Amino acid sequence: MGIFSFFKKDKPVQLDQIVSVKQIGTDIHAHYLPGIDDGSSSIKESLEMIRKMEELGFERLICTPHVMHGHFQNSTTTILESLSELKAAVEKAGINVELQAAAEYNFDQELMKRLEENDLLTFGYDGYRFLLFELSYFNEPIGLDHFLSQLKAKGILPILAHPERYPYFAQERDKYKALKAQGVLFQINLNSLSGLYSGGATAAASWLIDQELVEFVGSDAHRPDHVDLLKESLRWEKIHKLVFSGKLLNPYIAN
Repeated sequence: MGIFSFFKKDKPVQLDQIVSVKQIGTDIHAHYLPGIDDGSSSIKESLEMIRKMEELGFERLICTPHVMHGHFQNSTTTILESLSELKAAVEKAGINVELQAAAEYNFDQELMKRLEENDLLTFGYDGYRFLLFELSYFNEPIGLDHFLSQLKAKGILPILAHPERYPYFAQERDKYKALKAQGVLFQINLNSLSGLYSGGATAAASWLIDQELVEFVGSDAHRPDHVDLLKESLRWEKIHKLVFSGKLLNPYIAN
């Protein structure tokens, strides 16, 4: 039995119209900052991606480069300096999109260290602070309960990036609900719905939406072609269902 054979193989239903991006408003997860992770490689590529997002109707983009011990050693300073440079280029190019920066923190020793030092980039609204983090795709995390309790003590709400892409959760779906009970918010990738990653990710994203377990969506765009795929994802009936459910928190994100 293949690792994803337990998922239904039904293709998602595509509708005639894309969902109104104005009802999403903010992309909370993407790799627009140039040259600091595996996302955009240059200012030129970043501008191409951001212009495409503007054309789709996004009003605010949160740049979330990887912070991963041993791979992407981005500091708060380097991220904010890169954001400042990109903001200047976006303004010069006449692109009317607001840019912010946070990070996609890998759950590792570096994250725990920064948490202890209060050296984390968060985003939010109305006094709420959100932190975006990801897990290994291969190994179920050890010590996650402690990390979540430490975040709670500091008044930070955790958002798990692309939960649909972790097979050890998708194969035992009760684990999703256990994370919910610990206060974890879920952000699915829009392009999981277009089949960019795997049929397993598409099926898991669909199930999470049906179970009303999703609070955020993100593009997780790394390249211009990832943005091009978004239009297909925005036609999926499940995204229409999520947007009109009133549960999506993307529209509330502000400075």
